[in-house]
Amino acid sequence: MAGFDRQRWNRRYREAAETHRRPEPNPLALRWRERMIGGRMLDAACGLGRGIASAGPEIREVYAVDISDVAVAAARRLWAGRPIRWIVGDVTALRWPPAFFGLVCAFAFTDRPFFRRIQDAICPGGMFLYEGFSRRQMEVKPDLNPEWTSTPDQMAELFGGWQVLECAENPAAPFRTRLAAIKPF
Repeated sequence: MAGFDRQRWNRRYREAAETHRRPEPNPLALRWRERMIGGRMLDAACGLGRGIASAGPEIREVYAVDISDVAVAAARRLWAGRPIRWIVGDVTALRWPPAFFGLVCAFAFTDRPFFRRIQDAICPGGMFLYEGFSRRQMEVKPDLNPEWTSTPDQMAELFGGWQVLECAENPAAPFRTRLAAIKPF
């Protein structure tokens, strides 16, 4: 499956090659930046680096992972000079040490089993930021894979016991679910 995913995402990034530019920070990250503890960060399924753009100055080291080598090559050019460890691979297949990250961003990427596993790799006081398709987006785009969607209730349940700073859904299309949560000490 990873080979098929790589081909599909590579095709997408090649087709948009002329529009590659540094992404803007995610508004969710900007709202909660003062609560970030710093340290290491994971930009899961980084694409061109929206998570990287969202990191505050307290982030010392970034791990940017994407299955698309085309996306990683473009992001490397966009973020040249930044202390980033680039990894071409399936972020859901990687294992991280416990309490390794102060921040994990997953923007435009949904994999609830991975979200459950990555919680162990987040430091106490560390933050998880998510924004992805809401289940309601299937009303607009019926061919959307339901596994690529989530509801605010699913995300809140997945991070039960965490301090949920924000968990909501856009009221209009495109329907997105977003979550900002801090791991308890």
